[in-house]
Amino acid sequence: MAAVSRRGMDLTAKGSEQSWSVIAAARLVIDMLRSHAPGKAAKAAKLANEFFEVSLKNNPSKFAIACTKGCAYCCHVSVTATAPEIFLVASRIRELPRQDFDEALMRVRAADQRTREMSSQQRARHKIPCAMLKNNLCSVYDSRPGACRGFTSVSVEACRDGFNGLPAQVNTPAVWTTLRSAHKQALWGALAAVDLSTECYEFHHALRIALELPDAENRWLAGQDIFAGVAREIVSDPAVQASNKRLIDQIVAGALGRELPA
Repeated sequence: MAAVSRRGMDLTAKGSEQSWSVIAAARLVIDMLRSHAPGKAAKAAKLANEFFEVSLKNNPSKFAIACTKGCAYCCHVSVTATAPEIFLVASRIRELPRQDFDEALMRVRAADQRTREMSSQQRARHKIPCAMLKNNLCSVYDSRPGACRGFTSVSVEACRDGFNGLPAQVNTPAVWTTLRSAHKQALWGALAAVDLSTECYEFHHALRIALELPDAENRWLAGQDIFAGVAREIVSDPAVQASNKRLIDQIVAGALGRELPA
C-alpha cells in the first residue's frame, strides 16, 4: 500500500504484481470509506484518481498524446461515473463563490434537461457539450471522473472527424486504457467491500441530484438509493458480468486479507 501510494502501478511488472497493486489501491480506498472523515465518498474517489495519476506519471506512454488545453471534442459524448466520482465533482462545485455555484448548477440543470433519455449516439449527434465545459475548458479538471481521465487520443484529426460524424478510429495508448481499467477496478472493489453500489450513473442527472439534494452524500452512504431514477451503464453480456464479478471478488478478498477465490 505504501509503494502504491508513492509510485502507483508498475506496468513493467509481472501480471500478478500489477493485480496486487490494484488490490492495494482498493484497500486505500476502503480505509477512507470506513473512516469518519467528512465527505469520505468524494475523498475515496480522489484517492482512486491519485492512484491513476501517479501510475501514469511513472509509466510514460511511447506514443505522443494529441490532447491539449482547449481541445474539447470528447467533451460532447455521454459519460457515466460512480457515486463517489459524482460527489467529488459536486464538492468541487460547492467550493465556488455563490454566483459561480449558481451558474454551474444552472448549466447542469440545462444539460440534464436536454440530454435526459438520450442515447449515447443521440448525444454525440447533437453535439451537446458537458455542463462542466466552460470556454472549451473543463471547469472541474482536477476532479473529473475516470471516464474522462482515462480517455486520450493520438490524433486530433480523428477526434475532429468523429465529432463531425465522419468515420473515425480514435486510438488511445494502452498505458491509458490499462490504468483506466485499474482505476475502475480499485474503486469497484472498494465499494463492493463496504457494501456500497458499484453502479456507474449518467453524469448530468446524477450530478444534478448530488447538488440539489440536501446531504446527498451522507444519504447515499447510509444506504439510500438517491440515484434510483438515473440511467446507468448496463452490461448485458452474461459472460462479461460473470468476469466482472470474479474480478471484484478477487480484489475484495485480497484487500480484506482473505483467501483469494480460485
